[in-house]
Amino acid sequence: MKDSDAEGWTPGTTSSTGLGGSGVVEIDIPSSFELVTVVRMLVATAATASGSLHGDRLDDLRWVTSEAVTNAIQANHAKAEHSDQKPARVRARCVVGEDFVQLTVTDQGAGMPEEVIVPPIDHPDRLQIEGGFGVPLMRHLSRGDITFDSSAKGTTVCLELRQD
Repeated sequence: MKDSDAEGWTPGTTSSTGLGGSGVVEIDIPSSFELVTVVRMLVATAATASGSLHGDRLDDLRWVTSEAVTNAIQANHAKAEHSDQKPARVRARCVVGEDFVQLTVTDQGAGMPEEVIVPPIDHPDRLQIEGGFGVPLMRHLSRGDITFDSSAKGTTVCLELRQD
């Protein structure tokens, strides 16, 4: 395992800048489901400290953070099952502004197929399937302000929530 990567990240680090109204918080975590809560709390605290979101929109941010980080951890574990390596790390980056929060979560999984990114949620048999509600939930809570950059080297989900 490297001590840092090309972008200057040291494994397990967090960094933050200027959360008195706007700023950035970043965290790099092992692919451990126990750490989803840590990322969710860090992102929600950044949004609260900046005054960017409150009430139901802050709850929405907690939901989308949990979904995005959980999906990233699952993707890293799935890819690791087919190799001799441990699951890769997950990165979360939260940019807070006066009336918005932008969350970016990156994994090193095998990528997401197009049918997962744009799921057929209106299909009559959709509710007969367990799981797979994370992307539609994130899309709904971000009010459609979400992008996916996915390849065989991993997926980056970027979404933005505004207070309205």
